[in-house]
Amino acid sequence: MLALLFQDPDVPHQAGSDFGGSTQVHPVGVAALGITMALALLLPRRWSALPVILLLCFVPAGQRIVLATVDFTFIRLLMMVVWLRLFVRSEVRPIVWNHLDRAMVLWAGVSVLTGYFLGWTLTILINRLGTAVDAMMVYFFFRLLIRSHQDLIFLATQFLFCSFAVAAFFFIESRTSRNMFAVMGGVPAITDIRDGRLRCQGAFAHSILAGCFWACLIPFYCIRGFFTRNWIMPIAGIAAATAIVIFCSSSTPIMALMFGIVGAGAFLVKGAMRWHRWLIFLWLCVLHFFLMKMPVWHLLARVDIMSGSTGWHRYHLVDKFFVWFHEWWLVGTMSTGHWGPGLHDVTNQFVAEGVAGGVLRLGLFLWIVWLGFAGVSRSVRLPAAGKAYQLASWALGTALFAHCMNFIAVSYFEQIVVEWQLTLAAISSLTLVPGAAPAKQLTALVES
Repeated sequence: MLALLFQDPDVPHQAGSDFGGSTQVHPVGVAALGITMALALLLPRRWSALPVILLLCFVPAGQRIVLATVDFTFIRLLMMVVWLRLFVRSEVRPIVWNHLDRAMVLWAGVSVLTGYFLGWTLTILINRLGTAVDAMMVYFFFRLLIRSHQDLIFLATQFLFCSFAVAAFFFIESRTSRNMFAVMGGVPAITDIRDGRLRCQGAFAHSILAGCFWACLIPFYCIRGFFTRNWIMPIAGIAAATAIVIFCSSSTPIMALMFGIVGAGAFLVKGAMRWHRWLIFLWLCVLHFFLMKMPVWHLLARVDIMSGSTGWHRYHLVDKFFVWFHEWWLVGTMSTGHWGPGLHDVTNQFVAEGVAGGVLRLGLFLWIVWLGFAGVSRSVRLPAAGKAYQLASWALGTALFAHCMNFIAVSYFEQIVVEWQLTLAAISSLTLVPGAAPAKQLTALVES
């Protein structure tokens, strides 16, 4: 939604970004939506996330219906049906509220208010209300669904089996340079090429987001291995996700894989993580003030895993974000195109949060991230926790870490936003997030 809100006429179109404001449906897409809606109403509670997963993986996000200027994406329509099912079947059960739940609600409210004060138009207000409602529906759906590690394992298994089919579609796209999902609209028919490499994307909104989506699911597959002690399926899922990342031919997803490995390896020194964090922070300060002629965020300009990466653009965006602080700090800004050449393209989630809602929205977003890591840290340090519980909590922290590293290089929209909110919901349900009595959180986890 951010991409739609801040897009200037000269912005290079990203897949799916040119369908906002107009109905774009295909008979196959409508049939898929109808089938997933029926499944959402009929499947047992344990399977209620499957229709959402199928829609995310196999229906382009550009599919949408516009009524009276209100944009109903297929995922929004499906989530409305999912919540109808929850109320009709009386499946809305109490949860142990913590600060992460409260922060998500505050973030949604601030998003609406700052959007209204930023533009003073009904269009922006409707846009922000839609974004906030989407976030609340997705986050609290998964918050209700994930009551135990077995629930998360079952959810991860559904993604895992879908990854095999997605990898097959990506393989075909890499060999034909034709995207089979283009028949429904919302994705280009001819696969994008950069420096001679095909950047496959399947049904996803962008090749970078497709790779990041699957790279950040790998920690969930590992949780299945930690609890079942059977690594055949997790390893197969990891191989499929890695293949998808490779087919995307983008630096950011590859970096997400690398950061995931680093995050997983850090478990070996988990007792000293506080010292490691401070050492990294101090080293960055030394680089910034004493060793580098440019600011420390100029390191972004030097990242080029796949040739053709736009690291300098990402550095330039962050640099101008600080320079133009006076413009966006209160409620955000309507446009960033005047910051510099190409800077209408906000490829940084942290910058996007500030641009969309000023310091308050950015601060709440950072608080959400901090609460997620705090919950993981408290769970890992729990004296009575078993090894599997500690490893599962660390895996959730690794997924959160990979997302945060992605945020430095890309702003999220469409399918991957759902995965981000799923990750937060899983952390809120399965770790000791501040804001609730640990005894209540553990009791809820055991009883479920």
